[in-house]
Amino acid sequence: MNLQETLKHYFGYDSLRAGQQELIEGILDGRDVLGIMPTGAGKSLCYQLPALMMNAEEGGVTLVISPLISLMADQVKALNQAGVHAAYINSTLTENQIRLALECARQGRYTLIYVTPERLGTAQFLEFACNADIAMVTVDEAHCISQWGQDFRPSYLEIARFIDRLPSRPVVSAFTATATDMVRQDIIRNLELESPVTVVTGFDRPNLFFKVVNRKGGRETDNSILNYVKRHEDESGIIYCATKKNVEKVHELLLANGVPAGRYHAGLSLEERKRNQEDFTYDRIKVMVATNAFGMGIDKSNVRYVLHYNMPQSLEYYYQEAGRAGRDGEEAECVLFFSKQDIMINKRLLDHKVSAANVAVDDSELRANDQRKLNQMIRYCETDQCLREYILRYFGDESPCTCDKCSNCVVIEEEMEETYITDKRSAKKLAVTGDLTGNGKALFELLRTERMELARKQSVPPFIICSDKTLKDMCAKLPRSSADMEAVYGMGAQKIQSYGSTFAEIIDGFCRQHIDGGMLVTDLQSDVSTPDGAESVTTIKKSSPVRKKDFYIEPDRLDEVELTDICKVSDLANSINALNHESGMKKITAAFINDILMQNGYIEEFTLDDETKTKRVTQKGLEAGIQEEERRAKYGRKFYALTHTRESQRVMIDLLKEHFRNLDMSGYE
Repeated sequence: MNLQETLKHYFGYDSLRAGQQELIEGILDGRDVLGIMPTGAGKSLCYQLPALMMNAEEGGVTLVISPLISLMADQVKALNQAGVHAAYINSTLTENQIRLALECARQGRYTLIYVTPERLGTAQFLEFACNADIAMVTVDEAHCISQWGQDFRPSYLEIARFIDRLPSRPVVSAFTATATDMVRQDIIRNLELESPVTVVTGFDRPNLFFKVVNRKGGRETDNSILNYVKRHEDESGIIYCATKKNVEKVHELLLANGVPAGRYHAGLSLEERKRNQEDFTYDRIKVMVATNAFGMGIDKSNVRYVLHYNMPQSLEYYYQEAGRAGRDGEEAECVLFFSKQDIMINKRLLDHKVSAANVAVDDSELRANDQRKLNQMIRYCETDQCLREYILRYFGDESPCTCDKCSNCVVIEEEMEETYITDKRSAKKLAVTGDLTGNGKALFELLRTERMELARKQSVPPFIICSDKTLKDMCAKLPRSSADMEAVYGMGAQKIQSYGSTFAEIIDGFCRQHIDGGMLVTDLQSDVSTPDGAESVTTIKKSSPVRKKDFYIEPDRLDEVELTDICKVSDLANSINALNHESGMKKITAAFINDILMQNGYIEEFTLDDETKTKRVTQKGLEAGIQEEERRAKYGRKFYALTHTRESQRVMIDLLKEHFRNLDMSGYE
């Protein structure tokens, strides 16, 4: 089979996504590759598909090196469901099971073998690898090889040595979702990739809505978390906390209010962590409360929301954790509840990280790097600019960003938190089925129930049978036979053979009951009725979000700002925002005011030796009353604190009045 035929036969897809074909063709041409692709963009397919084709042509096996034991099991189950022979070798197997797996591999029974990096150096595995026909070595989560990455694992540094010990060098492919330019260079250097085909598809996840919510912390954040979960009680979600103590607190809060939830952190026994993870993966519970120890190996596709009870230590961590939402490509929300307490919590955690790692006292570079990352995370929580654009620029993605899915860019409806107990909304799975009609949602629930039963019989998670996206496509296309199932997204030959007739019978019965004469209606919008008033099950278009307007205030109103003896720019910004109560408008920020000061020569920006940026007052600014003080942050980083007297506050007010008088107001009509 050629590439297209293999893709359709095993995975049920009609086409490849952006970047996939270039990487796959690079591998098939015998070249090393490096793929930087966001979560849910199809990294796994980039090595699974060529592994199948290389195995069919020459019989070689592909080794997939991954640090994620739980993900290995899910990947292997999913491949076996698709008719691909695969196995994993890690610490969850007994020595006898490992011996049997390697014996089967020697006999050529597997196309892919998943293995942890720690296993590579064992005598048993080396003996197998040096006598096997290895077509490709794939390194998943490749950012773990870099000390600048968020999940550095020293065992990854041994991968290049392992490859060198093989009788002949196979193709080497590496993949990750989150990597700055510095991390990418580390990956290429430490894996010794040879002129790799490098594809960076961008870091954007268009289906995710990003939101930052400011809370005072404690009871106020607890209430917001509880209300959110109650409003989404039929959806799967993850709540991340910075500490084990907060995990326990939020977990108890949910249980006390009737929400079945699991917990996951390093203080629990291995048995309890495994049980809770399985309950979540198999949809026996909807909500998991966890530290960042949970989720890196979770391939659950129907997570509809990820909440952060605390701010993470870096944007790498945040984007990786938030990225566990919406892996199926359907709409999902990522909400970060931010309080000033989070800053102190994370500073303590960074101190603990340094002492636990036994970092040398004079090794300030890594510590300063961690501090820079934390500062970037704080700025994300406090910025008024587009949240999506902020993330993309952090990872070096300069592609145009037109955002209609973040709380800084669009007007979002305020939610009534006090009504959650009595507010029992009848609409279920709103994020997934919101663009289906009533009949469509009813059919979706029937198919979802059957998927759960099939998963129980097979002892696999429901999403391995098929994704929510596949069920939704069935609701749109209404396949009433196994042959019709070939047109459904994600239904390959093996899955059609295993489950096609079961789903088709449910759809056929539903159509006979709800659609007059068994007519297939697949091209009508929800506001159009089928014959005799039967409702279509097809999708409808969603309304466009209302974008927030840029900040504006009547210039004369700025005279109402109460000046103080001394203040920071952020204090002045807060005072101005307090005067402006118009809904649907962005807030004025300290960064905006500082930009105006720079444009008018009162302050200027410098880049320090450690590549961080700081603002300093000019002679003109000093004469206007701006004060400057040199300070030292932790680990010795230098910066300059600027404060403002009443005199310089009046200068800023005058500059802002001039700015708003000269503003073109046509866009505010």
